[in-house]
Amino acid sequence: MKKINDILKLALTPNEEPDVRLNQNILLQAKEANRMEKKSINKFAAVALSAALVLGIGSVSIYAAKKLMLPGEVAEDLNSGGILDAFSGEDAILINETQSYGGIDVTLYGVVSGKNLSEFKTESDDGIHDDRTYAVVSIQKSDKTPLPSTSEDSYSDYSFLVSPYIQGLNPAFYNSFTLLGGYSELEKNGVYYRISECDNIEMFADHKIYLGVSQGTFYDNNAYCFDETTGYITRNEAYEGLNALFELPLDPLKADPKAAAKFVKSLESEPDEDTETETGDKTDTDQKVASFISKLTPETIEDYAKLVEDSVITAMPDEEGYFSYQYKIKGRSSGNGKVNVKDIFPDNKPGMCDQYSYDYSDDGLDSLVIEVYTLNEDGSVTFAIYIPK
Repeated sequence: MKKINDILKLALTPNEEPDVRLNQNILLQAKEANRMEKKSINKFAAVALSAALVLGIGSVSIYAAKKLMLPGEVAEDLNSGGILDAFSGEDAILINETQSYGGIDVTLYGVVSGKNLSEFKTESDDGIHDDRTYAVVSIQKSDKTPLPSTSEDSYSDYSFLVSPYIQGLNPAFYNSFTLLGGYSELEKNGVYYRISECDNIEMFADHKIYLGVSQGTFYDNNAYCFDETTGYITRNEAYEGLNALFELPLDPLKADPKAAAKFVKSLESEPDEDTETETGDKTDTDQKVASFISKLTPETIEDYAKLVEDSVITAMPDEEGYFSYQYKIKGRSSGNGKVNVKDIFPDNKPGMCDQYSYDYSDDGLDSLVIEVYTLNEDGSVTFAIYIPK
């Protein structure tokens, strides 16, 4: 229990007093991009948002915002779910800040939170999630050459993670993939416009809330730095790619420490032995699996899990950059699929991917299978299944 108590203490100790009301606002990861002619919609397990003055190698531009600065036709196309209408309300935080890193310009237009802001609803095992946070961003090349349109094959080569991060919580474990995030994206004249969403993050509003935008489908440990003492999250100034980081000026009066504590505790393993969870044994199982997965890194996986020798597959990606796999683990499960190698290894650096797909049943750790990908020096990919020791 010491670990969770330390996390709760750091994450839930207010960073500032709520005196003056502030001016306003990766399911497991999708393995293939869902693409439409004009707009692509993706859902993954989590997201959170922010905006910040960041000093460093890149540049930052800030504008006094009075309205969402989107081109009219973009706003019309993106607003099919009614999200942008919410930005005309008093709860909207309008920012219009641009950061440039790694040859990419990212503009955060604004953030808004609340219930029933969209006609589209997000559903999970625990029901409908209608209290959400939405952020609008654009992504374009700094030299103004166009990014690929959604109809081009090279569109899948440009993946971006827009994710919230929370002061006091390690961003490697608390991000879009734990806040039931998703997004819709529109390409217009070589610029990507995206509405990202996640469960309402205002419960953490008495802390610094960040919105990170980085290249790749998964969180990159090299892109950001987490100070375990202060809980602050910062850009890694030595990082050569895109690692924009905004800080959101949320209203601290909207913080809900009890809800925040419940959220943090729900993602930790080892709940109090004398405390029954509200949803029963299934929640206990989910917590234990999530905790086990959080311990895994390329350096530690052999300490906690063992390789299933018969599952190992090594092959070259196809012409479109996809690697296909299949497996059958006796007494556990079977599966197949394909992944875009550039989504898993955006920097094209050989080695094991530090993000893991996994599956399990009500038996929890006894049924858990972990999918592991390794990029080899010759460009081939090795797929393997690991199971807990």
